[in-house]
Amino acid sequence: MDKWNLLEGELKRSFRFFEDYTNWNPGPGYGLTSDTTKKAHIASIAATGFALSAWVIGDRRHWIDRSTALQRVIGTLTTLQTAAHHRGFFAHFLDRDTGQRFRTCEYSTIDTALCLNGVITVMAYFDDPTVQSLGMALLNRVDWAWLVFEKEGKTLFRMAYNPDRHGDYVHGEPGFISQWDMAAEQKMMYFLAAPFLPEETARALYLGFRRDLATYKGHTVIVNPGGNLFAYHFSEAWFDAARYTDPQGINWAHNAHEAGLANRQFCLDQQPLYPGYGQLWGLSASDGPKGYQVSGAQPALHEPHHNGTISVYSVLSSLPYTFKESVEVMETLYYHHPQAYGKYGYVDAVNLDWPTPFFSPYTLGIDKGCSMLMIENVLTQSIWTLYTKHPLIQQALSILGFMEVTHVQRHLD
Repeated sequence: MDKWNLLEGELKRSFRFFEDYTNWNPGPGYGLTSDTTKKAHIASIAATGFALSAWVIGDRRHWIDRSTALQRVIGTLTTLQTAAHHRGFFAHFLDRDTGQRFRTCEYSTIDTALCLNGVITVMAYFDDPTVQSLGMALLNRVDWAWLVFEKEGKTLFRMAYNPDRHGDYVHGEPGFISQWDMAAEQKMMYFLAAPFLPEETARALYLGFRRDLATYKGHTVIVNPGGNLFAYHFSEAWFDAARYTDPQGINWAHNAHEAGLANRQFCLDQQPLYPGYGQLWGLSASDGPKGYQVSGAQPALHEPHHNGTISVYSVLSSLPYTFKESVEVMETLYYHHPQAYGKYGYVDAVNLDWPTPFFSPYTLGIDKGCSMLMIENVLTQSIWTLYTKHPLIQQALSILGFMEVTHVQRHLD
């Protein structure tokens, strides 16, 4: 099987996951997608955003008919009107049947943003008045200004909110949780918020987070603190970053390219400790032999954690930026490690250096969603085009001072 058939096959199997793990029962949880196959009754609001984008892919590729796609989209957007939220920010996890907040999880900015990216994608694709009306209702109700605060001369967003003592991520008094003060996966938040904030505030927020530069073996990267590969991909799964530089001249696609190559080189350099890194690379957050884990590579702001576990979805998500290197991993797994490929395509994670080689038995919605969108972008650029050209995103890019480049550099060779 050649690389293009591998990509097409992975895309179709990824789509199958969203079909199989989305709630199609009529009721308040219709359209909500499971966080993981391990606990299907718990929905992830972020995975639901990826699912909305999946229905666009399915319609474009005639895997589902237009009436089915529209039914799914309108039904999901209707559910999202009443799903648990606070000032428009969704609860991170929901009961998949009722749409209510799962236990005392936080109201999450990034997971809300991932969901809203899916909302914008379906609004860009379906010229349907109900889709437009329901979508705008969700976008309009988000109270971005509520999360804005000043710290040490910088304008920042809060990261999350939890009103419950002893709730998720609450240490001490309940309320706001942490802040987005570093370069990570949150860039989409500035695009989503800019049209709904005073322009001066929107620009200050985008310029408020740190741009920490670090270099590893010749690869200079604006790093996230832990060197986690996923942080270079979640905004870029929708936003065609190769087409723009920001007001400081940063091209985030180039940054993802350098981060991917650095991650691979770091793995190669760690072979004496983990021989499996000779075949595979990709240190990120994923399932692992002891459960969910967060791994990283240099360059980073502190010594990264890793234990031989490769996040396969992050290697696939890196395809637009490290095409040749990512395809090598795909082919190695497909031809030499058949346990790494199944009903929903590539498994979430692999560890060849565990006492018994580990192949993740579970599929995670946000992981499979991110790699699915990146593969579609490699093949057609359709998700990038729909999202980036939507009037609200174009308005945001103008407000924030992004400039379209004259020559788009892709890394698809």
